[in-house]
Amino acid sequence: MSRRQPVAFIAVATFLLVGLAIASIFLGSRSLSVSDVISILALGPNADRVVLPEGLSSDDYGIVWNLRLPRTLLAMGVGASISIAGAIAQVWTRNPLADPGLIGINAGAGFAVALALTAGWAPTIGQRALFGLVGAACSMAVVLLVSRVSRDPLTLVLVGVGVTFGLQAAANLMSLYSSDTLEGLRRWSVGSTAGRGLDDATIAATGLVLGTLVALFVAKPLDLLAMGEEAASALGVSPQNVRWAAGLAIVVLAGSATATVGLVTFLGFAAPHVIRRFTGPALTRLLIPTALTGAAALLAADIGGRFIMQPNEVEMSILVAIVGAPIMIATVRERLPRMRWRRNKKNYEAVTR
Repeated sequence: MSRRQPVAFIAVATFLLVGLAIASIFLGSRSLSVSDVISILALGPNADRVVLPEGLSSDDYGIVWNLRLPRTLLAMGVGASISIAGAIAQVWTRNPLADPGLIGINAGAGFAVALALTAGWAPTIGQRALFGLVGAACSMAVVLLVSRVSRDPLTLVLVGVGVTFGLQAAANLMSLYSSDTLEGLRRWSVGSTAGRGLDDATIAATGLVLGTLVALFVAKPLDLLAMGEEAASALGVSPQNVRWAAGLAIVVLAGSATATVGLVTFLGFAAPHVIRRFTGPALTRLLIPTALTGAAALLAADIGGRFIMQPNEVEMSILVAIVGAPIMIATVRERLPRMRWRRNKKNYEAVTR
């Protein structure tokens, strides 16, 4: 497959995503025939004005329109958002291990939501999403400022993990003194689409659209910036403006996704890491395939989680972590020899200079 034109990959990923979306609507713990689901979909979303065909109940109608359809749209939107945010973060920080869930962004959003729930500032979904965006921005700023002490790619991850644990501990502490916060954190501690509605899907879709627009705008300048600040400046790129725009895209994408489904880690790292092998490192060619792959991966995890432990469900973020963690371990092991070689080369040059 040509790295210059990943059209075939985009076509395959789109076909897979459409197939998974159809399967998500038709499959679930409640057994409904294909004809029943089609009949329910044909009735439309307004439950007050529809007349159900014989053999179908209001529960069947609610399962399709209020449960399966929202969680399908939500899983696709969140998967695409987190994957795009991970791709931008990796190019922006020049760190292939960067992930919104590992550099504190998701934990910042979760902490802000917990704080808002404790103080009673966010009774609506929209207000919680706003607090999630603010928390994501603040935590990302802290991680980036602290990690500037070293250029080692692992420094960013280690600082991010430390910030993540600290924010999660603070959120857990607040939950000990507030039953409302405890109940709310149960929704955010593990990423899941269960119980979410069309309002959550709308927020996730809005964050995806806005964040993707910024990402498309900043993709080419980021590729130029990867060549070096001097070369990028010579081509008319402002490094500072590009970094601000990239940070804005990451905050909007990861913050809105976390505010709707909770914490989902490893997907933002794994999706662009895998796709980069087919498209190359350029962000302009990486964004769309990564978004489609991330959406398909999270939707597949959501579908699989419905059947693994019936009648209970396994949250999609758990399945994603089971797959994503080994990929990250393999990546670190692959990079260690290169890092040692570069360090030895610098030491040799310093001695022989």
